[in-house]
Amino acid sequence: MRPPVLTTTLAALLFSGPALAQRGATESGGATSLSFEQVKGWVESYKASHRGNKGKDWDINAKTPAQIAADPAAQQLLSLCGPDQRPVIPLLSWEYGGFDHQWINPQKSALVYCVHTPVKNPSPNWRYDAATEEVTADVYVKFPDQNPCKNEHGANQVKACIGDRTNFEILVDTASINDGGDAGLSLANASTELNLILPDGTRTHLWTDR
Repeated sequence: MRPPVLTTTLAALLFSGPALAQRGATESGGATSLSFEQVKGWVESYKASHRGNKGKDWDINAKTPAQIAADPAAQQLLSLCGPDQRPVIPLLSWEYGGFDHQWINPQKSALVYCVHTPVKNPSPNWRYDAATEEVTADVYVKFPDQNPCKNEHGANQVKACIGDRTNFEILVDTASINDGGDAGLSLANASTELNLILPDGTRTHLWTDR
């Protein structure tokens, strides 16, 4: 699980105003104005300039609100996927709990996965069933044309390039980031169903975490 990081106030900072990454929203909520190469350059630059804490300083989704507020480059990356979403960037992401580790084999994966995150009221892309303690969240690939598994069928567009099965835990944790506390929820014991939004807008089941 991740440490708590982003408050509603900071989310408003990231997703209000003329942020470049928010122009031209797609059906999935991401932006269309940024090129793959531009974002790849941002990611590589961020990794090169944040080498502290044995590499954990790369992880933009584990930063505190104060750290993000003082880090325009982190804000830039966090704005890639739109409101109520988080970018999971394999080159920067970590899994926490037990044995902390980086995303395994990030070179095999897509550059950015966008994960829908907790909201107070259910949306078409994220919901929580309190009776069954189950989160259902959507995921999509930010730049599908550059996805190394774009020619795979259905969920294999992510599964075949995940690098290691344990990397799914990073997507799962992100779908319940801060255990839902920012949305007034308590998701520490929730199971998770991840669905993949394909480039044509259809959904397919991606992963179940019980």
